[in-house]
Amino acid sequence: SARRYTSLGEGALFAPGNLRAVTEHPGYASLIAYWHENRYQLRYTGGMVSDVMQLIVKGKGVFSMPAAPGRPPPARLLHEALPLAFLAEKCGGASSDGRSSLLRVPVERLDQRN
Repeated sequence: SARRYTSLGEGALFAPGNLRAVTEHPGYASLIAYWHENRYQLRYTGGMVSDVMQLIVKGKGVFSMPAAPGRPPPARLLHEALPLAFLAEKCGGASSDGRSSLLRVPVERLDQRN
């Protein structure tokens, strides 16, 4: 039978994107260390869509993909970040650019990385 995916909540599952940023972003390095020390289950394929989809299927967890300081975010807003933010928020989760929901960020260019 088909399963309905209606809720995305908190859980000890994490899917970190842009792991290279830990070398330049001490806050992100601390967050990854926290998840590891608190025995969060790692979900990492290197593919943003498959990692987020796994969180939706499991109904819990967190996906992160911060930019390294002084660099643009790795995900393109219109083609990558916004579609996944939309799915996460529709499932009861959240998205953020560090200030507010990604869905509030205006799209100004097709290749925008915000």
